Amino acid sequence: MEENLRNEIVELIKENNRLDSIEIGDTKNGRIKVYLNFDNEAESTVKLVKAIKILKENRKDVYE
Repeated sequence: MEENLRNEIVELIKENNRLDSIEIGDTKNGRIKVYLNFDNEAESTVKLVKAIKILKENRKDVYE
């Protein structure tokens, strides 16, 4: 069991080391930072589209 846990932790550390980030928006309309892996284009695109949607739908709540 300990070996399995160790391997999972090592894999998580490796995955976190491969993360990139991008910040979308500006101070006037709100910003959101998205962590992704640019090497995985399909997954990155999905995350960016979701982040933009969330930002657009919620920015009014931030600035009221």
